[in-house]
Amino acid sequence: MAIIGTHVSSAKSIDLVFDRGKEENAETIQFFLRSPRAWAWKEKGEKEKKEFLRKKEEFNIFPLVAHGSYLFNLASDNEELRKKSVQGMIEELSLCEELGIHFYVFHPGKAKCQTEEQGIKNIQKSLDEIFEEVKLENTTLLFETLAGQKGELGKTTQELYEIMKPYLNENVGICLDTCHIYSAGYKINETEEFNNYKNELEKYFGLDSVKVIHCNDSKTPFNSHKDRHEHIGEGSIGYKGFELFLNDEYFGKLPFILETPKEGDWDRINMERLRNLIFVKN
Repeated sequence: MAIIGTHVSSAKSIDLVFDRGKEENAETIQFFLRSPRAWAWKEKGEKEKKEFLRKKEEFNIFPLVAHGSYLFNLASDNEELRKKSVQGMIEELSLCEELGIHFYVFHPGKAKCQTEEQGIKNIQKSLDEIFEEVKLENTTLLFETLAGQKGELGKTTQELYEIMKPYLNENVGICLDTCHIYSAGYKINETEEFNNYKNELEKYFGLDSVKVIHCNDSKTPFNSHKDRHEHIGEGSIGYKGFELFLNDEYFGKLPFILETPKEGDWDRINMERLRNLIFVKN
């Protein structure tokens, strides 16, 4: 059965992600390791890391997913920005390895003012530099599917494969974002198209490469190439798309993590909506 959870704040102390996840009745959680819109990196103290590890053992929350900063752009043709992004990911991945965080999700990058081919080359150059510094043993690096907004790379399965191809023997995988793939042109709320998309993933990667699903409805229409998340059932995907994922033989066993708007009690409402879409099997 699917593991249902949400993104929680890591403000003040990283170990508090467990308390916040428990408050929301989340079975799995995602969190940032720094402010997603700031470059500053503050090393975690030994007391804070020890408390994180203690709660990791105590709380029944699994898996743990860290999300990379929104500022990182491994595809950038601005060498200063690309280098800062590489260093930022090295810092975050090193902490993930130390704390045994199971998955680290990142956006592959944006090809602004350059061709997509050059953007992909820049991503691969950046990843080569990252893998030279960090050996992934405890953490799996997940490439997130993107909507194709503002030059984003990884908007199609083939494009994601071209990015990931040199690293398929590394500890890597894929994070599907339902809003992103729908906005990128995959009609996942219709059974036939959902199955076509699933078959496409199987063809390029094998389904076992998909490790996490970001579970978001879409504020914008199909194929809009916009990244605008909405509450479950309130957007243009509707309940059907989530029902197909949650009851799929493979996807239905994965962690589903909400990145929907943080308003009132909506995390609990959205998680309950997802749970209610799961068919009870005799």
